[in-house]
Amino acid sequence: MNLRQAAYFALCGLRGQALGTCYKRILREDQEGIPPDTTKKLLVQLLTHCKQSVPYYARVMHNMGDSFYENPKEYLRRFPILTKDILRNRFDDLKSTDLTRRKWYFSASGGSTGEPVKFIQDWESAARSGAVSLLYSKLAGREIGESEVNLWGSARDITESTEHWRARFINKLSNTIILNTFYMTPSRMREFIRILNATRPKLITAYAESIYELARFAEREGLEVAPQAAIISSAGTLYPSMREKIEQVFQCRVFNRYGSREVGDIACERPGCEGLWVAPWGHYVEIVDSAGNRVPDDTEGEILVTCLTNYAMPFIRYKIGDLGIWADQTCQPGRKGPLLKNISGRLTDCFFKKDGSIITPEFFIHMVGVVLNTGWIRKYQVIQEAHDLVHVVIALADPVDSPDEHFKQELLEISRVIRLVMGQDCRAEYTFVTDIPPTPSGKFRYTISRVTR
Repeated sequence: MNLRQAAYFALCGLRGQALGTCYKRILREDQEGIPPDTTKKLLVQLLTHCKQSVPYYARVMHNMGDSFYENPKEYLRRFPILTKDILRNRFDDLKSTDLTRRKWYFSASGGSTGEPVKFIQDWESAARSGAVSLLYSKLAGREIGESEVNLWGSARDITESTEHWRARFINKLSNTIILNTFYMTPSRMREFIRILNATRPKLITAYAESIYELARFAEREGLEVAPQAAIISSAGTLYPSMREKIEQVFQCRVFNRYGSREVGDIACERPGCEGLWVAPWGHYVEIVDSAGNRVPDDTEGEILVTCLTNYAMPFIRYKIGDLGIWADQTCQPGRKGPLLKNISGRLTDCFFKKDGSIITPEFFIHMVGVVLNTGWIRKYQVIQEAHDLVHVVIALADPVDSPDEHFKQELLEISRVIRLVMGQDCRAEYTFVTDIPPTPSGKFRYTISRVTR
């Protein structure tokens, strides 16, 4: 263990957070062999706590018996799905009755979809989920204390991690540089490239959209980019075309990481696995259809997450709002844990046709961002206003007079492809703007649907 890492874990211990102990345990198990019943045991412990100490779940479990001791995964099939509305309306019932014995704090989701929710976490949960996150970073090539650059877009996170002296000290101790990508102007992006070239960190952790836009900018401007060591893409859906561009420009592997503020980091790609590995200490994940029934492997469905670490306010079968697909295989022998083949994106970013079928955001990102963009589009957003109306908002790389006439052929081609996938009666409208701002959480949404399934 390097001195920076030892000091970092010691500081966490002084603050009452057993991050180092948790990390060393799961690292040892990952290297020596993860017990196959790890998730089962953690589910049993969580459900036992819920029955005893969480009023909302105690009522749910009152007439269900105690079969969760033998088969907790099957037991969960009868549990209600936890939604954001339930979190808001049943907040007090979802709190653990033993909060007075815990060191806990309020937190809130980023609200990138316009629906932020408040919830409670405790320090033990932060340590256990933080240990899983550190493992994901180590598997990508970086230990605590080795250099890292964060390209992060959340104003709240930036403020919390840079403005207070204690946060700045922790960043210095952990050898982390944080760059604010909420507003990515040309001058700021040039500075980001300069810092990456000079620092050559062991790991870049970035908003998916931020690192993608930085790659496109560097390519468009012909900037020299030094080969980087590794990138973790997070806080947004990483589509294949985005990954290809990022890896091409930064000349390193991109590891896709999936999670949320409510439940922490859920899964991450790792060497030797074809998919996103769900670490068994942190979460139990289900993928279901619109009726709540589990779907077979290789079938797209809605993701439900049970967080195994937060006892202060348990999240069981939480409808996180994303679509995903299970792989038909698990990870390497000795590292038991299922693999997510793909995260398709947020349900609110998917388009719905009149027949109920879904068009994922990847189609529109590929259509506008790759197939048709020869440099004239700087930023874009595709909005489904109705089943037969798609609104395309475009910020040009270089302003021109009468852009709808100047780029008439390109716009006609976009309209043609939209009709091809959405139906011949679907029309496209275009608006040209100087910029398209990110959401309050710092994420940029390439697609938005105002149509329900």
